[in-house]
Amino acid sequence: MWADLGRYATVADATDLYLRLNIGGKSYCIRKELYTEERTLMHDIVEATHEQRLAIVDGCDPITGEYYIERNSRIADHIIDFFATGSLHKPQNMCIEKFKEELAYWRISHDHTIFVCDVQLSTCCAFPREASLLKPHLQQSTTFDEYETDFDGAYLYSFRLSTWRFLEDPQSSVPAAIFAILSVLFVFASVFGLILGSMPEFQEDPTNASAYHTMHAKTSELEKLNKFRPAHTRNEEFPDFVYRPTDNPAFVLVVLEYVCIGWFTFEYFIRLIIYPKRGEFIRKTLNVIDMLTILPFYLELCLPLVGIQSHFKEFTGAMLVVRVLRVLRMARVFKLARYSSSLQTFGQTLKSSITELSMLSMFLLTGIIFFSTIMYYLEKDEPHSDFYSIPAACWWCV
Repeated sequence: MWADLGRYATVADATDLYLRLNIGGKSYCIRKELYTEERTLMHDIVEATHEQRLAIVDGCDPITGEYYIERNSRIADHIIDFFATGSLHKPQNMCIEKFKEELAYWRISHDHTIFVCDVQLSTCCAFPREASLLKPHLQQSTTFDEYETDFDGAYLYSFRLSTWRFLEDPQSSVPAAIFAILSVLFVFASVFGLILGSMPEFQEDPTNASAYHTMHAKTSELEKLNKFRPAHTRNEEFPDFVYRPTDNPAFVLVVLEYVCIGWFTFEYFIRLIIYPKRGEFIRKTLNVIDMLTILPFYLELCLPLVGIQSHFKEFTGAMLVVRVLRVLRMARVFKLARYSSSLQTFGQTLKSSITELSMLSMFLLTGIIFFSTIMYYLEKDEPHSDFYSIPAACWWCV
């Protein structure tokens, strides 16, 4: 984007309208009027004085008048092209994480990426070789810097921005790292407690745990011998024994659940209060996961207010609501994605490959149904056969 300087009477006149940059060893002469995005780094450079520019860039050549910026020259063409055309294209064969890092440096929002580049923007060339739960999110480029400009002009700007950095950037300080580790431990503790709460041995009254296992094994054996036995006859061996293993978890597991939910609620609402754009905050994927983590717990607490009691086992509809809410508790597993850049990259890869994965799933489903049907017709007439239906044969095929 070199300029024709011959149209101007003096070099000073041209300098007022044009700016010379050297990005990663590649020279550009650009028109200042192109850079109208006020939130970008380029706007700050164009509008700054010479002294102010020296504080922003990495150097200046007094002979050529070029301001030097030590950044990736492969991306420089696309960055300059964005300010000229308003469209942002991702270079071919470039790691998405590196591309995002450059966008964060220039303070360019991902919203400017045109649709045809969406698939590439969600694909990384490789996963980090040494991934960990507390590995920095792209050295804060994909998590913190992306949000930083949203705090411009906000009430209590410095306090809210520093608090947001504390919550979102574990590498910013030792307390922030401790906070992130504590959050991960709460996620693991919550999932661990949820798993233990499903075991008969960890109920408030575990005395019938062995009897439950015996009844379950006996019932399973009877079901194999008689697939169409009426349901009301299955407990004939245990006529006075009714035990549901997940109804009354031990007190310590209940306390653990309350403590974890309290922490998750605190995390969610402190982020919601600090972030200035609350509507945008609620719609983001990681925050939706956070909401799904705590919402089932509070909805289950509210069920008695509308007349649904969890001990009303005879009401199928009421129990279905309770069970759905309890299944949704497993959404808290996905909270780990907030602290793992690898999980986030993996999720973006799955999103960008949804068409290919759908075709693969259809291919696998076709194969399962085909071979299950064959096994069903070959084995259905055998005594005590496990292939008493095509869906049952599907389990074997899987």
